[in-house]
Amino acid sequence: MKRVLIIIGVIVVLLIAVVVALPFIVPKSAMTAYVVGQIEEATGRKVTVGAEPEFSVFPEVKLSLSKVTLSNAEGGEAENLAEIGEADIEVDLMAALSGEVVIQKFVLIDPIIVVEKDKQGRFNFEMGDTGQGTPSDSGSSSAGEGGLGDGLKLSLDDVRLQNATLVYADATTGERQEIKGFNASLSLPAITGPFDVEADAEWQNRRVALVAHVDNPIAIANGERSTVKANVSSDGLFRVEFEGAVTGGDLPSGAGRTSISVEDLAGLLAWVPVALGNDVKLPATIGIAGDLTGSPEKVALANATVSFDDNSLKGNISAGLTGGKPFAVADLTAGALDLRAYLPEGGAGGGGAGAGGGSAGSDDWSDEPIDLSGLTAADIDIRLRADQITTGIVDTARTDVAFVAKGKQADLTINELNLYEGAATGSVNIDQRQAEPAIAIILNISNMQARPALQQLADYGDFLGTVNAAANLTTRGNTERKLVTALNGKGNVVVTDGAILGYNLAAAVRNISTGGLDMNYDESEKTDFAEISASFTAKNGVVNNPDLKMNAPLLRVTGQGDVLLPPKTIDYRALPKLVASLTGQGASESGGLGIPILITGAWADPSIKPDLEGVVKGVLQAPGDAVKGVADTVKGVGGAASGGVKGVLDSVTGSGSSSGETTPEKTEGDSDSSNPISGATKKLKGLFGN
Repeated sequence: MKRVLIIIGVIVVLLIAVVVALPFIVPKSAMTAYVVGQIEEATGRKVTVGAEPEFSVFPEVKLSLSKVTLSNAEGGEAENLAEIGEADIEVDLMAALSGEVVIQKFVLIDPIIVVEKDKQGRFNFEMGDTGQGTPSDSGSSSAGEGGLGDGLKLSLDDVRLQNATLVYADATTGERQEIKGFNASLSLPAITGPFDVEADAEWQNRRVALVAHVDNPIAIANGERSTVKANVSSDGLFRVEFEGAVTGGDLPSGAGRTSISVEDLAGLLAWVPVALGNDVKLPATIGIAGDLTGSPEKVALANATVSFDDNSLKGNISAGLTGGKPFAVADLTAGALDLRAYLPEGGAGGGGAGAGGGSAGSDDWSDEPIDLSGLTAADIDIRLRADQITTGIVDTARTDVAFVAKGKQADLTINELNLYEGAATGSVNIDQRQAEPAIAIILNISNMQARPALQQLADYGDFLGTVNAAANLTTRGNTERKLVTALNGKGNVVVTDGAILGYNLAAAVRNISTGGLDMNYDESEKTDFAEISASFTAKNGVVNNPDLKMNAPLLRVTGQGDVLLPPKTIDYRALPKLVASLTGQGASESGGLGIPILITGAWADPSIKPDLEGVVKGVLQAPGDAVKGVADTVKGVGGAASGGVKGVLDSVTGSGSSSGETTPEKTEGDSDSSNPISGATKKLKGLFGN
């Protein structure tokens, strides 16, 4: 036995001696040629080594190379697929003799790697068949069948990449990207882990850093599960963090806690780069955090918090691909949301024509196509609940809305919308299954206060009341003109317990014996009314109102007529009637003195004048009723004297003025305040923005 041990010892000593002497026996050039030949045979590419390598075997196998190149594929744009300035490799020899691969050092300095994709979609690193079998031959072994790494003892001590340059060029799209100054440091004490990596690189003139830890990398490679912790960041721009588990395989998946914070959204989009329109306004900061589950087909975020600037939402979000089409699902709740900073210039506040979008105040409707294709780009199912939403255009209290887009149909459902002390419900459906989209709108408003609504939407605060309204409308078209021309449907509106500020019509009627109605605006006056009601029907862009009614002290107003949307004109007849009752309701419609008013012409400059022809016809047809109406009115206000009657008649006729088309010559002392019809006309025009 002792003799056998001596023989074995001698053999080991001889082997070590041979290994130590090998670099001196075999020329370095021959060794280099052998290694280069093996690489060229395996890759089919030409390999060059600029200087004679440094090589030693004992006690560690060391190899130092410089100026190494690997040629590019035939027809490639770059000369070489890879270039390496310097390469230092050290392997523990004694560990290798015992069956363990211990890479003590693997450092590549100034490498340049160029990845190219040609016009046929082939990559330059595809080497062809290496004779090692197809994927189906080897397969992906499960842990029970001897997975990757079984029996392999691997250790990485000092593995680094210094100042690397990575280039990607795509001939199919013309895209070219370049990453400079790429540094990486790897650590793998054993094949089963843990595996740590730290890396940073410069892209688009910004440094990006990566730090990652994997408990068992070989488990992921074998389709099993391992815990993972990683973060990617760029100082002053963004940070992405993940801590959880990853499972490998043909369909890898992950689950864990994740967070994304963007410190400078505008800077991030400019860096990527993403071009946005000049009128697009985005938050300065964005944050997303939640419990992530993800795979190549779907990513979901539960218990999520989404924040932008000072706004925050919570809920669940998911997105992915179904049959190659993107989808997104979200169910979010929020407290108070302030969206004013993200609206285009002129969108918030300002009122008037600006608040209405400009079309109503312009000379004509637009024929520019309206692009709704974005509604069909993805399947979307989003529900939002909020305690308050401030936009500066329409501000809401409690809000519950849902938006669903699937295929070529999109539906917006207003489950709850509390605004201006009232509430609204309704829906909007957009159907794009035909050449031009069809739109259906249902809207119900209850107990909404008119004044704050008009102040915000039209910069007009002289009208008060509680509004209840309903509308059911349909239209079709892809331009403004087509949409208004095809408008059909019906609706109604009732305003109760309100007032028109700036006028006290009751006081004017009480003082009728003094010689006229004072229709000049006075901010200290107002006209209360019990109710204003109207219904309407729309047919091919013509909106007809047959039954306007207003009940106020000493005053009743009825009206009917058409609003023509395509030409933006109006043809309307209103009949204000002085009655004997100081109450807002209950007076007989047959009594009282009527003063018809015609409102006709373009919206931008309507003609508003008394219908004297209608007054004359009414008197001729029923003179007794006319006289009785005057008498009842005067009697009701306590003014039966002839001066009172004269005042009423003067008010009706405008004290002898013409029909309103021309202005009579003024005598000394005359003023517009003495002509009630003229004053009323001016005020009515004022309501139309004139």
